[in-house]
Amino acid sequence: MSSSSTGLAEWENSTFCKILRVTLTAKTDATSSLEADCVHLKDLEADLKQSNAPLLLTSTSLDAAFFERLNIPFSGQESGFGYLVECYRSVTSIQESTKTNARTLPPGCGRSLEDLKKSIVSYSGLILSPTDMLEEKQQQSCLRQACTLLSKSMGSPAGFPVGFLQEVIAEIDEDVLGDVFTPIINSTIVHPSSINLFNCLRPLVCLQNITTVPALARLLAKNPRFNPKDAKNGMDLQNKMLLGPYLALTTNGKDPRFAVAQQRSQAITDTRARISNLQATVAAVLFNMLKSGPATQDIVLDWAANIMRLNIERRKMHFNPNNVSSLGFFVNLGAVMVTLSMPFITSRKDRIPSVNPRFLLGKKNDRIDYSICTRLSATPADLEKLAKSLPVSIKGDKKGGDSKKKKFNMVTEMFFLTMETLQLGYIRSLQSLSRIMREIVQCQESIDLIGGESSSNPMLFGMKMQLNSLSSSMIAMQTHLLDPKLLRKIFALYGFAAKWMLYMTTKDKEGMAILRAVPEYFSSDMANLYILLNRFEPIMLRSQPMEHVMQLVVTLMDSTLLKNAHLRGQLPDILTLALPVGSIASPDHMLVTQPFFTELLIPKLLGLYVEIEFGENQFYGKFHTRYTISQILKYLWQHPVYHESLRKYERQKMIRFVNMLCNDAVWLLDEALKQLEEVRSEQKAMAAPEFMRLNAFDRRRREAQFLQLQRTTRSQMNLAYASIQMIGYMSQGYREPFLSKDLIERVAEMIDYYINKLNGPRVSSLKVKDPKKFGFRPKMLLRDLIRIFLVFAEDEGFLRAVASDARSYDPAVFNKAASNLEKRDIVTESEQRRFRRVLVKLERHVHELKREDEILGEVPDKFLDPLMATLMADPVMLPKSKVVCDRSVIKRHLLNSTTDPFNRSELHINDLIDLPDLKKEIQDFIESRRKLAQEKKS
Repeated sequence: MSSSSTGLAEWENSTFCKILRVTLTAKTDATSSLEADCVHLKDLEADLKQSNAPLLLTSTSLDAAFFERLNIPFSGQESGFGYLVECYRSVTSIQESTKTNARTLPPGCGRSLEDLKKSIVSYSGLILSPTDMLEEKQQQSCLRQACTLLSKSMGSPAGFPVGFLQEVIAEIDEDVLGDVFTPIINSTIVHPSSINLFNCLRPLVCLQNITTVPALARLLAKNPRFNPKDAKNGMDLQNKMLLGPYLALTTNGKDPRFAVAQQRSQAITDTRARISNLQATVAAVLFNMLKSGPATQDIVLDWAANIMRLNIERRKMHFNPNNVSSLGFFVNLGAVMVTLSMPFITSRKDRIPSVNPRFLLGKKNDRIDYSICTRLSATPADLEKLAKSLPVSIKGDKKGGDSKKKKFNMVTEMFFLTMETLQLGYIRSLQSLSRIMREIVQCQESIDLIGGESSSNPMLFGMKMQLNSLSSSMIAMQTHLLDPKLLRKIFALYGFAAKWMLYMTTKDKEGMAILRAVPEYFSSDMANLYILLNRFEPIMLRSQPMEHVMQLVVTLMDSTLLKNAHLRGQLPDILTLALPVGSIASPDHMLVTQPFFTELLIPKLLGLYVEIEFGENQFYGKFHTRYTISQILKYLWQHPVYHESLRKYERQKMIRFVNMLCNDAVWLLDEALKQLEEVRSEQKAMAAPEFMRLNAFDRRRREAQFLQLQRTTRSQMNLAYASIQMIGYMSQGYREPFLSKDLIERVAEMIDYYINKLNGPRVSSLKVKDPKKFGFRPKMLLRDLIRIFLVFAEDEGFLRAVASDARSYDPAVFNKAASNLEKRDIVTESEQRRFRRVLVKLERHVHELKREDEILGEVPDKFLDPLMATLMADPVMLPKSKVVCDRSVIKRHLLNSTTDPFNRSELHINDLIDLPDLKKEIQDFIESRRKLAQEKKS
């Protein structure tokens, strides 16, 4: 034997014995402490001596060494499999060290270590396989050890070394993999009552490690408990599914730290960390399975689709909670699905074109059945037409497979499945959280009504129990739902969804047809998400990029794209989130710099303001929408670019908008002032001695009702002021629509009425205690009305309309208003003088109108408009009722309602029938009366 071979053999013996913790010599008193821990391989020693070979453990004797060592009992909890794992770890460590001192080692030592490593892997696979090498008890011990190692993080000191599991699996025949690993997989099947947030990670990490090997991921996918086929409904599926009990885990808010304000924050942080780890580990299991091949990929997607299918009841307003998976299950599943979607959502490559819109045509046998979904605006006929025009597949879609089953690419499948998951779970949970928070307020108000915490009322105990229960539920839901990490992912997903929907608008007519076919819940969920999270996490929300969401919001304000009026009414609420804090003018803001917004916002907002009147929105809901629009317009009006946009707006549409604006101002302010009179009356009653003689319960009930009246009055006042202010700033830059023939009388009557109301004989009925509590600021209101009046008073036609308003224009009241302006410094001195000059002009117009009435005398009935009883200037006939009206009067009516006022049949401006003969007859009548008056005068 050459010296180099001798050196390698001795090195192998020393290194192998150290790694395998064995020795070929019997222990003596001279044995070192290191050798004392080694197991003596007596049989191998005897064999080497019999063959006159050196007592060295080399590559040629490894098989014999392993066979003998594995059949010697191990001490403590160690098994043969655990022993081999530690040997593998030692080999890997020594391989790393040999890289730095390779020159000092004998040639071939690297190959020797590889041979040893292969032998370790080979025997690891052998003892896990069902063979006769080990007794059954020993083999079971090895399987338990494998399961324990699988439950630890890969690469950690307590888990498998990196690469070990993959190499071992390669040594096991695939036809026996199931015999080895199915028991391990089945060991992760748990009963819901035995699992919690503190002990759930160990079995999940086991699954995560198993699925890093494609063959094992396929084995898990085939496990009957992965996606049970016999589940009857969502809850049954949750209980039977292997991952079901894990996904169902949530917090119930009963951690005692939640009840202590100083400890609550840490308790929430700790709980969120556990839930986040749970979600991330389940996502890792599914991600590994998705990577393991097309067949397993389909099984995972079918798994998700099966959950959706068996929980279809969740789409309903009301459902039996025993028939659907729990909210906790769906929130966790949503987090998992969003996590799995992150690679394409955050990809540097634009994945938007990869989303195949044909998925939206899914029916009963497809992964998602959209046939029962309401669409943004598409009808069944539109969907049939779209199905014929769309290509069957796009770039990236899967080829081959079951011809009966549509094959979509992974981006398409994951995008739509994730949107469906969030719709059924996360969004519903946010709505539940909002409802619970309202119930807490109501419960606290009920406690206050019976005398508060110190009350002796027997109902107090039950109310406090209910309040505590609601508070625990609220904390639990906030902890689960409002984790910042989860929120960022969800925002990213909906940003992607918005971008995809906008992408459809950039294509041809087919793209718009696709957008109309999108399920309505895509936009309603987006609205609920942003509106509700603005209440719960406003700072977090406003820190997220929202450009595409805001562009989509503006796009969907069009009724041809989004049919649901109630949903369109929510869109301005989302748009307000784009406004700078405090609505301070910002020339660099996207709403000011991007042509998309500067060109579309004005027509979209004003169009929605009008359309909401005729939609299915609730009566008071439309005022909320309009108030929100007014706040957006108030911000936009600070930027000149929007002044120009308003001037470009179609004139007739602008007139309709101004008409609705005036209608709102009139109705809202009138209602608010009526309620203010009611407040005054109630304040008087509550100050009377009789009120104090009521029993405590009746007094508190009356006080609660008064508090509600205060809220309602303040709300109405705020809405009214918003309308008045909008008229104010718009009229200063663009007064023409307000002074059009169709509206000038309407505008004049509105301003007359409220100047009269705030200065007339009944103004004392509006005097209440603490008017600011009710949102009533009379000086500010009068100031705004006077300034609007002065802007319009530059037009003589407006002054004539004011003077002709017999119902509200009273020179004495207007003179009193002038005195009030001067006494209380409500407006500037310059404005005071202008108002006095306008009053002089008004008197001249009053005299002129009186003289004209005297000239005309008694007017024949057939010349009078039947609605206003005024002399017609341009008579027209209504086609169906055959009634004759003045064109200006009926046009004003049609601004509010496209119906014949006499029989409610549909009526449009183009339907009016001119009556030139009657018009000439009226003109002749006027002319004849003027001539007669002239003759009498002369």
